[in-house]
Amino acid sequence: MKKQTIILLISVLFILFSFYLWKSRETNPNLENKKESKDIVKLLAETRKNLLIETEIATTQTIQTKIELIGETEAVPDAIIDVPARISGRITSVFFVEGDSIKKGQKLASIDSPELAKLRSLYLGAKSKYIASEQNLSRIHSLVKMNLAAKQELIDAESNLKVIESEKNAAEENLRANGLPIDNSTSGVYTVFAPRSGLALSRNAIPGSIVLGNQILTTIAELSQFWFQAKIFENDLKHLSEGDRGRIVLNAYPDLEFEGVLEHIGEKVDPESRTVHARIVFKNKNRKAKIGLFGKAILTVNDRMGIQIPEETIQSYQDRKFIFIEFKPNEFKWKEITTGSVADNKVEVLSGVTQGDNIVTKGAFELKAILFKATFGGE
Repeated sequence: MKKQTIILLISVLFILFSFYLWKSRETNPNLENKKESKDIVKLLAETRKNLLIETEIATTQTIQTKIELIGETEAVPDAIIDVPARISGRITSVFFVEGDSIKKGQKLASIDSPELAKLRSLYLGAKSKYIASEQNLSRIHSLVKMNLAAKQELIDAESNLKVIESEKNAAEENLRANGLPIDNSTSGVYTVFAPRSGLALSRNAIPGSIVLGNQILTTIAELSQFWFQAKIFENDLKHLSEGDRGRIVLNAYPDLEFEGVLEHIGEKVDPESRTVHARIVFKNKNRKAKIGLFGKAILTVNDRMGIQIPEETIQSYQDRKFIFIEFKPNEFKWKEITTGSVADNKVEVLSGVTQGDNIVTKGAFELKAILFKATFGGE
């Protein structure tokens, strides 16, 4: 009887042990799968559809670093010129208005100037004295040859001619400096002519008004080209070189781009802004650009091959960056990546993604929530 009891107990223990092994076979694979799949999210086809998940195949493409510089437009200094009255007087006529297209040599204004009449009078007086002195020198020279005059008279005549000649030259220079022709005119009327072609940016001339010689009547500018004066931050200097091409986008015309070239990079860092001056030259389209408009220059540099993904694809966790890759239908792997430059909402991937990977572009945040819920044992 005792033997039978022992056999019975052994049988019961065997059955219990067998049941335990059977259960272990069911639970252990699940634990292993959980351990192996802690970075993997598996979805049913219907769940995937409800989450509106979208994917994109990673491809290698040309990547450019884009650098934005803030600045404003300025007329090319050699293409702009102020037109002064040059001489004091009263304006009698004006032959242009602001905004006119001016041709070189075009008549701009007429000024009636007593000062001009005086300058011409001084010149004509000095010229008459010079002619008389020259004739006197010639006469005395002939008399000396005939021994009818002393040599001292010849020396005095030559000296007097030089003095009068210097007065005549000074009178000529006064006329020339005021842009006046060297002629026999005695009129006090002065005509202002355009020194170059371009647009009249202003008009500071009113008929009947009195002007001084240094008053600016207009400013003429040739505006087919502009300078964009910008600032480069220290961190961007390593990417830029003179000759780099770029686009200018002005605040006034956000949908219009002007093609430009980085012509000059300054040699000195501004101690306050920690920036370096940059000059970008660009062509004016349809006279849209104006002097003093603010905007930005977008320079594309450092062409290279790489992979770019949308910014919304990337999920952050503990100061690290991750994405989801669909490695099997409806199975998504949580993978860490390192990133580079950002441009136009696209991020350069330096490591963690290879060409051909099927990257989740929409629904990554929802997958992250599911992953972390499973990881931390959420219901």
